Amino acid sequence: MTISEKVAYIKGMYDGMALNTETSKEAKLIGAIIDVLEEVGLSIEDLEDTTEVLSEGLDAISEDLEDVEDILYDDEDEEDDCCGHDHGHEDEDEDFFEISCPNCNEELVIDEDILKAGEIQCPGCGQKFTLNFSDECGCGECGCDHDHDEE
Repeated sequence: MTISEKVAYIKGMYDGMALNTETSKEAKLIGAIIDVLEEVGLSIEDLEDTTEVLSEGLDAISEDLEDVEDILYDDEDEEDDCCGHDHGHEDEDEDFFEISCPNCNEELVIDEDILKAGEIQCPGCGQKFTLNFSDECGCGECGCDHDHDEE
């Protein structure tokens, strides 16, 4: 039973009591309370209707957003397309390396493909240089404790 139906039932009981609203202050008060309850019941029904319409609109927007996300992020789950389940497939992260240009000392970030190519052109100064990571003294950076400037 809705609130409006309950208020209508109470109003019917009130009318059935045949209270004299001209002589009884209590009857006037009860009549006024029932009138307010009717208005509150109608307002609640209007709010419920509005909420339902907004909820349907929100559901439609949510579905549209899901479609957009599927289009935008489709490349991230290509491996999962086999059966639609997540089996822990993960894209391997590409490794990046930081190097300094020997001419202008600008910090450059390169990926493994450029590293394998062996040569790079600095976007800052335009100088081409070879990527040589050989360790002439065997220290690893050289990373050793001796001063390479003395050699």
